[in-house]
Amino acid sequence: MLGTSSAVPTARRGLSSVALIREGESFLFDCGEGTQMRLIKAEFPRRKFHHIFITHLHGDHIFGLGGLLSTLNLGEREYPLHIHGPIGIARFVNFLLGFPRPARMGFEILFHEFDARFSGTVLETPEYRVEAMPLVHTLPAHGFRFEEMDIPGRFDASLADTLGVPFGPERGVLQRGGSITLQDGRVVHAAELVGPARRGRAFAYCTDTAYCENAVILARGADVLVHEATYGDDLAEMAKDRRHSTIREAATVARRAGVKQFVATHFSTRYDGPLMEQLRSEGESVFPGLLMAKDLLRVSLPPIP
Repeated sequence: MLGTSSAVPTARRGLSSVALIREGESFLFDCGEGTQMRLIKAEFPRRKFHHIFITHLHGDHIFGLGGLLSTLNLGEREYPLHIHGPIGIARFVNFLLGFPRPARMGFEILFHEFDARFSGTVLETPEYRVEAMPLVHTLPAHGFRFEEMDIPGRFDASLADTLGVPFGPERGVLQRGGSITLQDGRVVHAAELVGPARRGRAFAYCTDTAYCENAVILARGADVLVHEATYGDDLAEMAKDRRHSTIREAATVARRAGVKQFVATHFSTRYDGPLMEQLRSEGESVFPGLLMAKDLLRVSLPPIP
């Protein structure tokens, strides 16, 4: 968690940004003011950093892009950088890089824009996919779901030994779901040695948004949900007017979606000290054990069993 404040930073909280690190590859969700400073403190690995996902065009989610891109350029980055976000993000970034005169960028920036009603896949590889769905806010906004592909079930090597399956390509055929014929004519099928496929891990990110069904869909069964919780019950009407969520509403999304861990973030600066504990209490009445985000909080997704 890189930045956890709503609208304006505080002495302890920067603006919206979350880093996801998987198998050494790094991804950034939103890039509010001060993000690059938090990345430095978090020792964010940049060697395999190729994708930024932007939820919407409010300044507290994008004003950190200029500084971050400048730093990457000064660091002699050569690899392309992909920026995924709503229509207008390319215009904003190109303005930053063109003022007061066009910057000499040593790497390519590739934009992947989608309109307000877009719902679907924004990135897919053999190992994972990223889905986006529209949320409900005062500007077009999207939430994201990062999900690993299912992986094959465990191969029972001991049983393979017992059946006389030789070491070599035959075992690879079985692990990929095929069948083999042994020298004595026996046929061995994958189902005899390979367990059921194991579900990949999933991370969902929903901000800024009022309570909505698409957030539940994006978060369904996720290992970790990061959801905005800007207000408490005392400001529920303000949340409604500004199309934000109370922490109770965010916790309801987490409970309905059946997530394993809910991380509340994007807190209004009105809440500090005892008032933050009030927020926690309201959220835990719906989702016990939630995490109240703070800058540089690290949340580990469990390994695939």
